[in-house]
Amino acid sequence: MKISELKLQNFRGYKEFVVNFNPKFNLIIGENGSGKTALLEALTVAMGSFFLGIRNTNARSIYKKDIHIANYDYSEEYLFPVRVEASGIVLENNVNWARELNGTKNRTTTTEAEELKRIGKRIEAKVREGEQENLPLLTYYATGRLFDEARNMNGKEKSETIKAPIASRFRAYSRCLEAKSTHKDFQKWFRGKELARIQRGQTETSLDVVKKAIVDNIPNCKNIFFEFDPDKPQGLKIELQDGRVLPFNMLSDGTRNFFAIVADIAFKCVTLNPHLQENALTETKGIVLIDELDLHLHPEWQRKIVHVLKDTFPDIQFIVTTHSPFIIQETGEEELIVLKENAVNQVTSGINLSIEDIAEELQEVDNPQWSKSRQEMFEVASKYYKAVKEGTDTAEMKAELDEAMKPFSLDTAFYAIIEQEKIIQEYKKNKQ
Repeated sequence: MKISELKLQNFRGYKEFVVNFNPKFNLIIGENGSGKTALLEALTVAMGSFFLGIRNTNARSIYKKDIHIANYDYSEEYLFPVRVEASGIVLENNVNWARELNGTKNRTTTTEAEELKRIGKRIEAKVREGEQENLPLLTYYATGRLFDEARNMNGKEKSETIKAPIASRFRAYSRCLEAKSTHKDFQKWFRGKELARIQRGQTETSLDVVKKAIVDNIPNCKNIFFEFDPDKPQGLKIELQDGRVLPFNMLSDGTRNFFAIVADIAFKCVTLNPHLQENALTETKGIVLIDELDLHLHPEWQRKIVHVLKDTFPDIQFIVTTHSPFIIQETGEEELIVLKENAVNQVTSGINLSIEDIAEELQEVDNPQWSKSRQEMFEVASKYYKAVKEGTDTAEMKAELDEAMKPFSLDTAFYAIIEQEKIIQEYKKNKQ
């Protein structure tokens, strides 16, 4: 499944909006409040419509908080219909579909998503009959992906689920569109696979595939394993290249973020399509949404993660957001989307731009080579220098300059220029 075009009407901050997507990688940038997260949320509605045809999964509806609010002189009003329309390829079919909400007490419509629902029903029936059909990966990683843990079901249903889980391929769709972390699901699966390997003494291909994806791509990672030794703290652990062994929870936020994304995508690929064996990561199709890809990552890792996602999961469509110029710099042709004032600008690429060019031209940062303090000092200094030349400088202006120059006390060149200019002006006065 891949989305080629998305149209929005009255969805959150968007009154009317259209955007096209690259089938491989898409990086969305824009100021805070430009609608990056809202666009990802709209995409969860669009791609979640696939679940209308699959039992025991949750299709994302249009919520009350998604309704666009119009502000008038004397009132605020909800605008309807709230509409999310998409087109793309779903299991080799070209499909157009839409969902609408027409009132605060209405339900999200499904009439215009019937074709997508039928495709979901067909694939579900085949999989439940044991046919080896490829299932698309659909998942959303929000900014709370590390710490905001998704809750399981409550009460009797929860206890029955824990006691009697089944190895359904569809379990990879559980809570996949929630803005929550599901990393505990991965840790539970990893522990079970390690135990199964010990018990049977056999190769676990899915486990090997996931471990390879992690070890090959996580910086400084030598090995990953689950600690069963009763004399040591048990749990998921990483062996680093320098020989240290650290529990997952003791890793830096950046490492855990990098780890969690790669591990979870790989885990979902082998769960959805176990019949693909060692090719599960390279042949699984689908859509992955990631909000703030640069979250907690060092700039060097920010540059690395774009290529990790593209190379490790080559048939996945990634749609991600960022504020990082380092990630922007790694985008290829037609992979960069700039949001600006409820409009969109499809930029060819950021690969030929310097960090300063990106900050200034794409992110509209004035004079990115200078700190804000230095910019303020420059403005005060320019005003004072002009006053000196005109003979209108005052003690108050000198004091203001001294205060602005404090962080740059080693920069004596400007004071030398000022003193020289004063001598020149004094000489001119005396001569006259």
